[in-house]
Amino acid sequence: MASVAASSGVEVNVFVTMEALGMFRRHVVERRRFVLDEVGREMVAKGVPLFYDLLRQGRELGDLHVYGCALAADVMGWKPEEFIDVVEDVIGVAAFFAKSEGAQILTI
Repeated sequence: MASVAASSGVEVNVFVTMEALGMFRRHVVERRRFVLDEVGREMVAKGVPLFYDLLRQGRELGDLHVYGCALAADVMGWKPEEFIDVVEDVIGVAAFFAKSEGAQILTI
């Protein structure tokens, strides 16, 4: 949704938190050590672009920003440099709300 919205001219800010944030760690992506359900396994098997590729494409085609959750990173001991380059910064919820002021916020 984020990459399609960005490529359609919508400014998009994505806040990645809790378990999802772990999937953005460099070693997880490089080793493809994702936690996959049935749909995810089919996507990988069929060569469908994965989340990080879609987010990169959205950044290239539009105004898309990805932020990691500071609380989740801190609790897990993850450092900003451990995340793939699609994650622009690690910030708190209040900072994310400030960046998204006046915007519609979707939780998925």
